Amino acid sequence: MELRVQIYNFVAKFKASYKYFFMSNFSASKIRNVIFDLGGVLLNINPLLSLQELENISGLGQEALIQSLADARVFEKFDTGSLSPAQFRSELCRILNKPVSDKEIDRVWNLLLLDFPSHRVQMLRELRKNYRLFLLSNTNIIHYQHYTKVFYENYGFRMDSLFDRLFLSYEIGIHKPDAGIYQHVLENAGLEPSECIFIDDSLANIEAAAIQGITGIHIRDGHDVTLHFDEGILRNL
Repeated sequence: MELRVQIYNFVAKFKASYKYFFMSNFSASKIRNVIFDLGGVLLNINPLLSLQELENISGLGQEALIQSLADARVFEKFDTGSLSPAQFRSELCRILNKPVSDKEIDRVWNLLLLDFPSHRVQMLRELRKNYRLFLLSNTNIIHYQHYTKVFYENYGFRMDSLFDRLFLSYEIGIHKPDAGIYQHVLENAGLEPSECIFIDDSLANIEAAAIQGITGIHIRDGHDVTLHFDEGILRNL
């Protein structure tokens, strides 16, 4: 997907009801594995908070800033591990045309990360009794360190303990909706596509997973992921 489109999706959320993408032979009773996206599904986010702060620092208009970020592919490179944190901060300073401290860059970059609600934590705990749970996230090391730290401070245990395994784009080297990331998850976790459900707030990511044979649930703004489960069991689609 063109990076300009990715960044547009990054700052503009769909506001409509959820939508299912499923195979013709889908049966909820056959699902053994639930693969979750993080931001916009489990963790609340607001990308505009970071974008607006970057706009204020740079003095650029939002459209010009988005174009500069798109041309540099800075978010894509950082989320796939092509940039180190130091390189990411340096590249942002170049785009902003301002000397900004590492601490300030991290503060602004983490503004978009909001809360991980307790009712979703409880949902995951209930689901673990009946399914294998996986996290598949387009993310980067600065964000990962921040939201896992905040999670531990809030709940007293590690976020990764809620999942059988985490699949993080910056560690894998590719990101959703690249077909390779879904193949990576299936192969490395030993999963059958027909036994998986994938939940994401990006339609492009859901459609890409469907091509690999993975049933998807598209979460859009205003719809909580917990509505799709009842006492630790996936509701019928």
